[in-house]
Amino acid sequence: MAMLGAPPAFASEPLCNALSGLGIAAEALRRGDTAAGIPAARTAWTALPGGPMGAQLAATLGLALLRAGRPAEALEPLQAALADPGAGLEGLLRLALARAFLEVGRPREALVPLAQAAKLGQALAPRSARWLEAEALLAAGQVEPAIQRLEALLSGGRDDPSARRGRLLLAAARRLAGLDAEALAGYRALAIEEADQPEGVEAAAVLQRWTAAGGAGARLSGGDRLRRAERLLQRGRAAEALAEAELDAGAMPSAAAAPAALAQAMALASLGRFEEAVELARPLAGSSDPGVRRGTQWLLARDASRAGRTGEAITRYRAVAGSQAVIPGLGDQRSREVTDESAYLAAWLWYDAGDFKKATARLDAFLRARPASPRADEARWFAAWSSFRGGDRRGTRARLARLETGPLADAALYWEGRLDGSPARARERLRRAALAGGDGWYGWLARRRLEQLGATPPPWPSLMLPVSGRPDDASLERLRAAAAMFALGGRDAAVQALERLARRGAARATAVEVCRLATFAGEPALALRVARDLLGHAPGTDRWLYPAAFGEVVTPASRATGLDEALLLALVRRESGFREGSRSRSGAIGLGQLLPRTAERLGLLAGLSGNPASLLTTPATNLPLAALYLGLLRDRFGSDAGALAAYNAGPAPPAGWSTPPAGQPLDEWVEDIPYRETRLYVKVVLASREVYRRLAGLPALLDPAAPVPAPVEGVAF
Repeated sequence: MAMLGAPPAFASEPLCNALSGLGIAAEALRRGDTAAGIPAARTAWTALPGGPMGAQLAATLGLALLRAGRPAEALEPLQAALADPGAGLEGLLRLALARAFLEVGRPREALVPLAQAAKLGQALAPRSARWLEAEALLAAGQVEPAIQRLEALLSGGRDDPSARRGRLLLAAARRLAGLDAEALAGYRALAIEEADQPEGVEAAAVLQRWTAAGGAGARLSGGDRLRRAERLLQRGRAAEALAEAELDAGAMPSAAAAPAALAQAMALASLGRFEEAVELARPLAGSSDPGVRRGTQWLLARDASRAGRTGEAITRYRAVAGSQAVIPGLGDQRSREVTDESAYLAAWLWYDAGDFKKATARLDAFLRARPASPRADEARWFAAWSSFRGGDRRGTRARLARLETGPLADAALYWEGRLDGSPARARERLRRAALAGGDGWYGWLARRRLEQLGATPPPWPSLMLPVSGRPDDASLERLRAAAAMFALGGRDAAVQALERLARRGAARATAVEVCRLATFAGEPALALRVARDLLGHAPGTDRWLYPAAFGEVVTPASRATGLDEALLLALVRRESGFREGSRSRSGAIGLGQLLPRTAERLGLLAGLSGNPASLLTTPATNLPLAALYLGLLRDRFGSDAGALAAYNAGPAPPAGWSTPPAGQPLDEWVEDIPYRETRLYVKVVLASREVYRRLAGLPALLDPAAPVPAPVEGVAF
């Protein structure tokens, strides 16, 4: 009898060893596990080193080694793979070989496969080859040709993902060529315009080293620091913006001192440090700079609104809406948006203050003055809701009826059904709301209300969007090459190819294939985005629109905290769209969008060693902490809706919203959430939870009539 666990007799055959190793390697590399994938790929290639399959095995090993940062070891298998590279892959493999040569310090040898790749005309290779060739030329000391190549590439625009790297290389090449003024200008522009990107950080570091070495004109001025801080603020990097604005505060020219102080105050407010922000901002109210005065009023209005000083907030928002000055740190576009937002908030805050009659009148006035405002539909809705909260049922019905044919039709029909005293008319409107609302918040509310009235909800709608035309040859070639790269373990290159396909004019024609490949590659964020933008709610797209990703972490995290797994998936879908490295304007990181300071406190509660904040881009750290936090919030607020509101806005504001109207029905409680972002957040996550449950064959949990309890003592951070 054979020993237990012994391999079958044929396992020693080369083909079986090769196939076995390839299977293990492919699965491990698909997961990003190079530690397991590389030995398996090496075993497979050793077993069958020759022929077309040997070339494929060599390509798998070479690409995995290059991805793992082991370029010297990657050279041999990549060269062997080019003996029989397979259709559409020669350009990619020559690029990989060139990259390996470049990374081991052999740039002249890199130029040969780069020239060959550029001539092939394959979909994924030529432009990448030209960028890499410019880098190799520079590394090989051929400065003038490198400058010419980089200038030509950059003249085609800066939308190319390689352009930032190209700008950094061009500045370095010009410095080597003795063109110091041009080099300094390039480094300075990159340091300011791309302050939140690695290339911008490197450019700033080069200027710092240049200054330390005695270089004239290399130091970033106070004005440059201010522009870097403003760019960081606009990109949601508040902590870095604060550090940048503070760095050279003493060296700021007088004209930049007030804008720099405002940038610091805005960064502090974005980090939740409102008391410090207000203390810094108040002296700026009398600044001679109209943009600074306006920005100060806007910041103080936000603080007054947050603190419940409604009259002060309204006065300040009116002042902001009455000015057109560009606010330092926000830029032209955002400053224009602030005008409209402030005018809306000056009207809406009467609703927040409980003066529903005045809220209705002021919102009507806002609509007369700004009928094309991006906030117009929201103003129409809250004018109707203010009528409802003020007890004017007739006025409410009339206002809701005017919304039946617009983008708020599902909300209007739902509340008409809720308010109608006739059961027959109520069922008719709720049925229409269910159809108009689909998988959204009001669609689910309407379905649940119909069930409570003893009526059968309408069948789920399905929308099949047409695929316009046949994919062009270039798109098909990109798809084939991406699929082949996945099979070889070249995940990064394949994902980049799919990203480019999703941006092409013919993207819809290949959307289904892109979603399939992205899902296979473990890229749920890309599949979600492509399905949402190009396919919509169509048969078969739910698995991409509602990914059940990271199950190996989600399931145990949900069980450990007693949360519904569907709720945690819905939260991740809204927070990050399943992008592991996602970062918000407030500095929240990862799948569950946790702030580092929140993660640190959760880590202490969970008894974790080390600082979990440094690992927030890792699902195995982020998701359990997000589940722990949501579970603690649910313990305090007693409902999923209350917990989600606190997750989005912090525990303090929802505690104030929840206490006075304790026992209010869920549908009314959610409508009364004063923060626009939080109100939408709760609706979207709860509706998505129901979709996840439906896809899993589980019954719906949403009950629009369920009373929302008052919060108890609990987590306060």
